[in-house]
Amino acid sequence: MSSETPAGHPAIDWSKWEPAGEGDVRSPCPMINALANHHILPHSGKKITKAMAVEALTSSLNLDSGIANVFASVAVTANPDHSAHSFDLDQVDKHGLIEHDVSLSRNDIAFGDNHSFNSELWEEVMKTYGDATETSFASVSKARYGRVAASKQAHADAKKDFQYGIKEFILSYGESALFLGILGSPKDGKIPLEYLRVLFQEERVPYKEGWRRLDKPLTQMDMNHIIFALIKENEHKAAEASDVGLGTVHAVSNAVTSILPSFCSIM
Repeated sequence: MSSETPAGHPAIDWSKWEPAGEGDVRSPCPMINALANHHILPHSGKKITKAMAVEALTSSLNLDSGIANVFASVAVTANPDHSAHSFDLDQVDKHGLIEHDVSLSRNDIAFGDNHSFNSELWEEVMKTYGDATETSFASVSKARYGRVAASKQAHADAKKDFQYGIKEFILSYGESALFLGILGSPKDGKIPLEYLRVLFQEERVPYKEGWRRLDKPLTQMDMNHIIFALIKENEHKAAEASDVGLGTVHAVSNAVTSILPSFCSIM
């Protein structure tokens, strides 16, 4: 990983950070919120254009411009005023657009608040890692599926319909793949658990803890590699494929390569 800022981009002062204040808005996505808290996106969280979002994601995180453009294009459509050509972070709370059920850190919309950080839910996810100090493809896959199973059970207990189909399946895997790819190396699935806690709990990029941006942009090919690695480690992959209507693990692979690019989002 590298601390260098790409040529043509302004230098980033990662020490500049403050949480949202009165009148500021935030999204269900901890990484996007972190960029606003670091003043890389407008700290107010308001009137963010597609160009601003793409610039922030590519320059600060070295996210591939193609993936950044997908997110920014979808986010702009969340603004009910389509003539504005910009969006506010709280507008992407809209269910099923970028926000999705079985988030690792937010509750499902069926239970009310689908945008605020849920510490109780998050701690259940983190318990999956036990005494480990860093992630692996196996542990991240286990934590992700544990959240799926817990959400499914919660819906059953409340006698609510559990809506977990192909889109939610892909967004769930994509969420885990993105934090692995951005906070660590796309190749090995290893990041310090401290990075995860800082990002999700504080909505801060863990620069002072040692994180540095990727040397090369995180591409769709990298995303596919991480997701395939997570799927491989999922002991319940056949059952989950069947539950979401994909039928077989082979169909899952096809969905990742053909559908994921259009659903790619930031956690």
